Formats: sequence, structure tokens, C-alpha cells
Amino acid sequence: MLSIALSTLRTRWALFAGTFVALSLGVALIASTGQVLDATRGTSKPSSPGRYDAAAVVVRAAQSFTVGFGTGGGAYDQRQTATSPHRLADARRTADAVRTVPGVRQVVIDRSLPARVVAGHAGESAERPVGHGWSSARLTPFRLTRGHEPVGDHEVVLAAALAGRAGATVGGKVAVVTPQGRQQMTVAGIAAPPGKDGVPGEATVFFADDTAQRLSADPDRADAVAVLAAPGTSATALADRIRTALPDKALKAGTGADKGGDLTAASRAAALGDVATLLAVMAVIAGFVSIFVVSGTFAFAIAQRRRELALLRTVGATPPQVRRMIMAESTVLGVVASAAGCGIGIFGGRQLASVLSSFGMAPEDFEVPASPSILLISFFVGLGVALLGVFAASRRAAKVRPAETMRDSAVETRVMTTGRWIVGSLFLAVSVLLLVMLPQAGSDGAVVISLVLTEILVVAMVAFAPLLVPPLVLLATLPLAAITHITGALAGDNARASVRRTASAAAPILVTVAVAGSIIGVTNASSATAIADDRAHLKADVVVASDGGTGLPAAALRELSAVRGVRAASPVSETSGFLVGSSYVMSSGIGAVDPANLSGAIRLDASKGSLGGLRGDAVAVTKLVAGQLGWKAGDDVEVYLADATKVRVRVAAVISSSAGLPAVLFPQDALVRHAPGTMANAVYLTLAPGADRAAVTAAAGKIADAYGAAAHDRDDWLARRASSAQEEGRILVLVLLGMAMLYTGIAIANTLVMAAGERAEGITLMRKLGATHGQVLRTVVWETLTVVVVGGVLGVLADGVTMLGMSRALSESGEGAEFPVPWLEMGSVLAGCLVVALLATLVPTLLQLRSAGGPVAKADAPSTQEPVPTGVG
Repeated sequence: MLSIALSTLRTRWALFAGTFVALSLGVALIASTGQVLDATRGTSKPSSPGRYDAAAVVVRAAQSFTVGFGTGGGAYDQRQTATSPHRLADARRTADAVRTVPGVRQVVIDRSLPARVVAGHAGESAERPVGHGWSSARLTPFRLTRGHEPVGDHEVVLAAALAGRAGATVGGKVAVVTPQGRQQMTVAGIAAPPGKDGVPGEATVFFADDTAQRLSADPDRADAVAVLAAPGTSATALADRIRTALPDKALKAGTGADKGGDLTAASRAAALGDVATLLAVMAVIAGFVSIFVVSGTFAFAIAQRRRELALLRTVGATPPQVRRMIMAESTVLGVVASAAGCGIGIFGGRQLASVLSSFGMAPEDFEVPASPSILLISFFVGLGVALLGVFAASRRAAKVRPAETMRDSAVETRVMTTGRWIVGSLFLAVSVLLLVMLPQAGSDGAVVISLVLTEILVVAMVAFAPLLVPPLVLLATLPLAAITHITGALAGDNARASVRRTASAAAPILVTVAVAGSIIGVTNASSATAIADDRAHLKADVVVASDGGTGLPAAALRELSAVRGVRAASPVSETSGFLVGSSYVMSSGIGAVDPANLSGAIRLDASKGSLGGLRGDAVAVTKLVAGQLGWKAGDDVEVYLADATKVRVRVAAVISSSAGLPAVLFPQDALVRHAPGTMANAVYLTLAPGADRAAVTAAAGKIADAYGAAAHDRDDWLARRASSAQEEGRILVLVLLGMAMLYTGIAIANTLVMAAGERAEGITLMRKLGATHGQVLRTVVWETLTVVVVGGVLGVLADGVTMLGMSRALSESGEGAEFPVPWLEMGSVLAGCLVVALLATLVPTLLQLRSAGGPVAKADAPSTQEPVPTGVG
């Protein structure tokens, strides 16, 4: 049967073109997503130059930590890496010990501090504003391109890229913000590493060494002690000697890649981790859509060949031979289409990476190399889908009776098979289970579960399509039949008579509407709920925010508090860290607030415990996060800050919602004590009775501008937050939906073109019975519209169930869930489906009409036409 299969593929390639397109593009979709997901694991992309390139050995504190869980045979460890440098204590003592080691030429204490230049466009980059002592410049090495090294407390040297953005020149003045405040400084020089403007990821300011130590919030600590080796000294041997001499054996002496110092590595790893989470969801969507569409296309293609298969049975082919022939066709087609899909997937992965980078969701230098392992997996997934997709159809094909060559009726019998009952019931049960799980999943988990729930519901609906399609077709065609009399009724009859064809044509529309609706609905609901939560809890009249950069120092807070009309100024600092739960470590945002003034700026409601206990090493945590970690009010728990500093804290209060703040809140003085140099990201101003809000906003704006921040009144602040949340939602929808919707659009066209081929005989018959071109086209249009309505209704129904579950989950994370109806977005999706469907059916129909000929007897033609006025029907 292989020779027959190859002959069929060669001579009747048009019959398999639609299946080839669906399979190759499905594999391309899986390969593209898989390669990008695989590339996110390559977090160690070398950045040149690195902070410690010129150093032979670098002594640092441990930059990661490990937490153990469980006991006995069930014990396991979870390791986390700090996202900011973990400083070593008593840097001077460590440096003195290292200087005594033979082979050491010079020792440099490298300490960093937040330092932002407020001038020109200096703050518009995503680079981390950082200051160093000038002696640290030789570790990269930075070399002066103009000017001289900084001397005294009022001179700085700027990295070339930063100087260019700030419009700074040697001898000019710039304002520099550090934890100690704002200071006008003279640009003594401009420096750069060989061939570069600076260290990637840093906007570097160099101070005189004494100045850097004075400005540092914790002068005794340092990022590292770096060693320049004497000529001819082996770095490896020197590192061994240094380890022996270190007073603190917990310190690490690294060489080569172990020197660290790439300050972008942690942020890069965190960014790629977020991308990996996003792509994991996207991969699920891509895999589901492609497998679903491909298997449906294969089944539809086999259903179209019933007469051909019956003819083979007539000439003596046995059922096993028919099965082998179809499996051989699918194998050959699967190999060729999967190989083509892998080739397309290489290009698609690079394009997807480019999109992620352009939206700021991945690093700018994020690259996706071709991954042989992912391509191989994608190839075999495609081949497996081809074989599995055709397996059930081949069993049905083998049961085709020879007598079916004589059947003219297109009416299908027993389309609700045993397999459909089993699959539909199983997936319906899983859907119910996921609905029950949703309220306990939390807002982030609910998003993922909701998307999976939609896909499970789609499979269940397709399995039960023979039961759902006929009544939906009847409802959709009732108004058409009433208006058009004949063509609308005929379209409905055609759709009901060919249930399998209607269900197959509606399936990609169902997938498109359901997947698009779930993603759009979930993201819109999440954004709207967060916005409503912010609006309900914000009490401050004016908000001063530092967008990026170093934040606002204590000096800025004092100036803002002194503005006439300000009753209280409440600072909020935001950082990140790791929360240790009962069974795992969770990364989370961490904030710091001023308990004394917080109540006047933001309303927080404690569901357990009391916010009055928020002092010392105590924290408040949202109900959602507390539930996920197993924390309760009064518990002593562990928190690791972004630099891996371990803090033992007590849960003073469990709050109902975050109110736009991080999930875990420290008292301001406690966070500063554990993480010196932390500055406020925002300051909430509460006005005195009768104060002029506009005047206060203007006065606060002048102060904020000097520190590279901006002041907003309450309404403007909420509008900006809402706009930002909505923009993030739109980007997320675009990334998640972009490739999948392009593929489903092609799948809709592909399936309907295949269905048009099955309709060709009916069109010829209609013309012979005297139907005009217009009547045939209107019948096809009404049938296509019916298919789109059926697919759209089922998709919206799946989305409705998903949103029901999502509402229960979101209501647990705030005061109430918000569900704006995405009329415009969903209307655009449905309109797109309709346009694609009409093009995919009308073009083949017009070609078929050209070859169908006219009526058999022109004299009888008028009696077969619709007895309705011109323009109706």
C-alpha cells in the first residue's frame, strides 16, 4: 500500500495541500515558541566588557542561598540567586588580609552606590544608575578619553554613554542624586573601556575614592575585594592562596567566569525568567492550537474521501490495507511537512525574540540560536500529530463499505461516535475540576488555569459538536430563512445535513474566538480589578514618583514635607526578594512604608492581625500571598532580600489587598536597616484641609524635577496607572495571541477551502436545476455566516465559563472583580474570522461556478428560481 500512498500523494497533491499547510505551520508555531523558551535558559550570555575583566581574582560574599524543605526521604532543597550584589562585611579587614598574599600586585575595594545624573536625557535609559570610587575603574578597565580623574568631593568622571545622554562635557556641571541627597558636581573627565561606552547595563558615575566611601550608606561593606596580580602569577594559584588567607571562610575567591561582577546578569536572569513564564503559557496555547487544528484537518480530509475509499474496497482492498495506506500517506506527509515547519520555525523564533525585545519584555541583546534538540522534538511532535490525527480517521475509513460508492446523499449518519462520547465526557469532567480549583489558585495562578480551562472546554465542545451544531444552526438560520425564503433555508439544510463538515469548518473559528476571548478577557479583568483596587484605596492627594533610577533620598522627603499645604508625606520604597513558605520559596515584590503616616495616604484593611503591630522586624502581607505560603498572623517567617540578606520577621497583619503596593510591606526604618541605601520610589502627600491641590502639585513638581522625579495629582496618578496597566495588557495579548491568531486565521481559510471542494458537486447540481450565480453565491454566503455564528457562539460560551471561574479567583485577591466586556477586541476577532471565511469560500465558489455550466434546460429555468422580488435572498 506504500506505493499506492506515494502515487496518491504525487498525483493528487491538491487533496493534501490543506493538511500540509496546517501541519507545517503548526510545527513552525511549536518550534518557534520552543526555541525562544529554550533560549531563556541561556542566562550567561557574555557581556563585554565586564565589571572585573582586568582583575585576576575577585573576593565576594556568596551570591545565592539554599532553603531546605521536608524531612527524611522526602527532603529537598530550593536554591535562589540574589538579584542585586550581596556585599561582604568588613571590607577593609578582608583587603588587608589579601594584600599579604604573595603574587598580589594591588588590591581594590569595589563598592557601589546608587548615583543618578539628573541632566539632559540621562534618566531615559533602562541602565542601572550606579556610582563607584575611581580606583574601581582599573578593574574593567575604564580609561579616560577626556579630562582627568576626579579629585575632592565635587568632581566626577562619567561613562561615555551616560555623558552623551546627559549632554555633559568636561568642565560642565551636573546634578547627581545619591542616598545622601542632591549635589551639583563638576565633570572632571569622561571614561570608557576599550571599544565600549561603558559596562552594559550600567550608567556609571565615578567619584573620588573618599567621596564614594562617604556617600555610601554602609561604608564598612563593599561589593567585592578585587585583586590585580603581579606579572607572571597564575590566577588559579593566586586564588588558592587567597582562599587560605581569608579571615572569613564563607567568602568566595573567584577567577574567570566565577569573578562575577556582571551586574546585568541577575536582572537578565530575572527578565528571562519572566519571559520563560510567559512563553510557557504561549507554548501551551501554541501546542493546543496546532495539535487541535492539525488533527481536525486530517479527520476532515479523510471524511472527504469516503467514496474514494469505498471504491478501493470495491476493487478488493481489505480494511487493514486501507488503514496501512492512509497511515503511509500520513507518515510521508508528516515527515515532509514537519521538516518544512522546522525550517520556518527557525525564522519564526528569531522574529518572536525580536518582538519580545522591542516591547521591553526581554533584554535587547536576547538572541535565539537554532536549537537542534527543540527542532528535533518539534519534528517528532508534528509527525506524531500526523499519525495520531489520522489514526482514528483511518479506523473509520477502514469500515467504509463498498456500497457507499453508490450513495449520493450527503446526509451523515452516526457522527456522534463512542470515541466522541468518551473524549467529550473526560474533558468536561476536567473542566469542572479546574473550575473548582480556580478560587484557590490566586490571581497569577488563576490566569494560567483559566487559559488551560478554555482549551479543555474547546476540546469538549468539539467532541460534542454533533449534538451542539444542529440546534445552533437552526437558531442561526431561522432569521435568514424568514428573510431570504429559499437561499437561507437551503444554507441551513446544507449545514445540518453535513454536520461533520459544519463542525470541522466551525472548529478553527471556535478555537480562535475561545483562545482570543480568554486571553483578552483574563488580561482585561486582571488590569481592571487592579485599577479598581488602586482607586478604592488611594487617599493621598498628590503622588511624587521616581520612575526608575535611584529613587528619592531622605532630603527630598524633607523638602516635600515642608511644602505649604502638605499635612503629611508618606514614602514607599519598592524592591524585590524571596519569601520562604511551608513548601517552597516564592519571589515577590517587597515594599517599605511609614506606618505613622500610611493611613492618611493609602487605606489598608487588615483581615487578620493589626497594622498597629507594623514596627521593628514585622511585616504585613496580602491575604493572597499568605494563603499561598501558609503564613498566618503572628507567625515568625523568613524573608530574603534581593541581595540574599536573610531576615527573620513576624507577620503582624494579613491585609485584604495590596492596594497597588508590593505584596509584603516592611516598616521603612527596618528595610533601611537591612538594606542601607534604599530610597523611596514614591512619596504620597496628604494635604491639609483647604489646601490648594494644584498649587501643592506645582510646588512638589519643582522639587521632584530636581531629583529626576515627577509629581501627579490623585486623578492624574490613577489615570497613568490605569493607562500603564492597560498598555501592559495589550502587549501581553499581542505577544500571546499574535502567532496563534495568525495560524488560526490560516487554519480557518484552509479548512473552509477544503470544505468548498466538498461543496463543488452541490454547486454543479444547483446550477443544473436552474439556480442563478447570485442564488448560489448567496447560499454559500449564508452557509459561511452560519458556520461563523456557530463557531463564535461556542467560543463565547467557552469564554463565559472561563470568566465565571476567573471572577471567583479575582474576588479573593481584592474588594471585587471587574470584568469590562471587550466589545471592540472581540468584535474585531469575529469580523476577522468572517472576512477570512468569506474569502476562503467565495473565491473557490466563483471558480467552481465558472466550470459548473448553466441549467440543463433553459426553458425550465424560471420555474426553479426563487419566486421572490429582486434584491431579496
